[in-house]
Amino acid sequence: MSFRGRLTLFFLLIVVLPMIALAVLVTQIAADSSNGKADARLAEGLDSALTVYRDDAAAARDAARQVAHDPALTAALTSNDPSQMTRAVGEIRGRNGVHGVVLERAKGGGRAKSGSIVVAPYRLNLTGPHGPLGSMTVSTTTPSLYLQRVRHLTGRDGALSQGGREIASTVHVQGSELPASGDSANVDANGNGLRAATTDLPPPARLSLTLFTPRESGGFFSSSPLVIGALIVFFAIAFLFVLTLLRMLSGQVGSMLDAARRLGQGDFSRKVPVVGHDEMAGLASEFNKMSDQLGAQMEELRRQKVEVDRSVRRIGEAFASGLDRQALLRVVAETAVGACRASYGTIALRGSEGVEADAGTPSDAVQALAVTAAGDVVDEEGLIACSRDGVHALASPVRRLGEKPENVGVMTVAREGDEFTAGERDVFRYLVGQVASSIENIALHELVSRQAVTDELTGLSNQRRFNELMEKEDERAHRFGHDLSLLVLDIDDFKRVNDTHGHLKGDEVLRMVGRVLDEESRGIDEPARYGGEEFAVALPETGLAGAVEVAERIRSRIAAQRVPGVDGADPLRVTVSIGAASMPASADGARELFAAADAALYEAKRAGKNRVVAAPARSPAGQA
Repeated sequence: MSFRGRLTLFFLLIVVLPMIALAVLVTQIAADSSNGKADARLAEGLDSALTVYRDDAAAARDAARQVAHDPALTAALTSNDPSQMTRAVGEIRGRNGVHGVVLERAKGGGRAKSGSIVVAPYRLNLTGPHGPLGSMTVSTTTPSLYLQRVRHLTGRDGALSQGGREIASTVHVQGSELPASGDSANVDANGNGLRAATTDLPPPARLSLTLFTPRESGGFFSSSPLVIGALIVFFAIAFLFVLTLLRMLSGQVGSMLDAARRLGQGDFSRKVPVVGHDEMAGLASEFNKMSDQLGAQMEELRRQKVEVDRSVRRIGEAFASGLDRQALLRVVAETAVGACRASYGTIALRGSEGVEADAGTPSDAVQALAVTAAGDVVDEEGLIACSRDGVHALASPVRRLGEKPENVGVMTVAREGDEFTAGERDVFRYLVGQVASSIENIALHELVSRQAVTDELTGLSNQRRFNELMEKEDERAHRFGHDLSLLVLDIDDFKRVNDTHGHLKGDEVLRMVGRVLDEESRGIDEPARYGGEEFAVALPETGLAGAVEVAERIRSRIAAQRVPGVDGADPLRVTVSIGAASMPASADGARELFAAADAALYEAKRAGKNRVVAAPARSPAGQA
């Protein structure tokens, strides 16, 4: 029989699975039907049990209202004698069907209890001519009595539980957990199978009631014994066929599996046995051919692995270096040495001392010729090649791109042995171009980075940079308990300066103020132009008194400065108003600190300008 025939026969046997599924489905349907009937009976019983509970609650209410008019009760609640309350609860219990009572005095905290008030309790607040006397809680039943009434009415056993703990039951459930409220489940009681359903009883009692009913015996298999017998016979025959087929296929499949494992481990030397002329034999033959081809390709890949690893490492270093000038130049130098099969390579930039980046381990002769070639190409515009005593070098200027190209450095490679080929020279020229482009990009990035956080006119930090620093200093001040002060400055009557003397003079005034702020700031301080004629200074680890002192020094220096007038006119003199605030004295966070300093600034403006105003301290209620 061919492999296809055996495979077809094998798959015909999967009818076993539909048969199993059908048997399970029918059994499940029968079980669900049985459980559904039991749940319907339990639901009806739970409704009746709730009716009994409500009747007991109503009886407790009526009994409590009748007992409430007893003078002895009033006397017990108004007396300070605990024994009188004990006698009162004893007398109340048994009257009007009361099985449990609790008295609680409103004044003095006295309490007396008799009997059980767990099931269907009713609480009645008692008052007298002079106000509340206390409360009385009454129950006309007990857990056992309640379950007996439910059993008498519904014919179902039951159990009462509170907080997951059983407090009364008419049946002993062995090792089973009762279902949760609103659910039903199968449980075992005294070796008998029961169906149980649970519901919560009405408040104030926090009780759950579980009722039990016998499960219907039997099912699909018990009602149809011939069916289960036929299934067992069918499954036995199918199992024998499966074992036979597995023995027929296990030898060939095992050989191929072993060969596949060896291939996964890199062993291509052993072949899969080819037995017979069926499809499995053809598969084994093709598997051996694939193994031979893979072995040849793996050998080729091993030869290329070293070079691939080097290339990947250089690419990874290039990505990792990002805009790091030295790291990027070092990667280019190593790439040039590898691509041109050189033993030494260097990149030197104008303005730097010595070599910026190098690669390789040169001999003295190679290094000497590389230095000579680098010196010869400084004023050249293109690549030069030089040789001396069997040592060869290539050198090229690194030229900055633009309208007026200029040499900004030199790149050199050198080696002993053969001269550099035309292809290696082309690769070298390409890498030189990449060095120039990289340097240009790095310079542009550094310029843009500076402009992103610096005010172009004054050279101070801009608003964005200042806000970021304030957030960090705010977090640090809270973490370490340091003070953080803020000065907000505004040039007085700056609009009049622009209108009278022009915007160029206004820019000179702004630069002067920025220079004073920079000179008066410590290394950890941060002056910034916050917008227009407004400036700010962050003073970490400085209290309000220190901030006011710095502000006065800045104000007096600016007032003493003179800006040359226009066309020989009198020099300009400007003043500033300054608001000072400090954390935690005036604020609890950066936003509040800005608001407090800004409010102090406008107070300085209203008070006549050219002055420093400190923000008031917060009240104790506003401090954490």
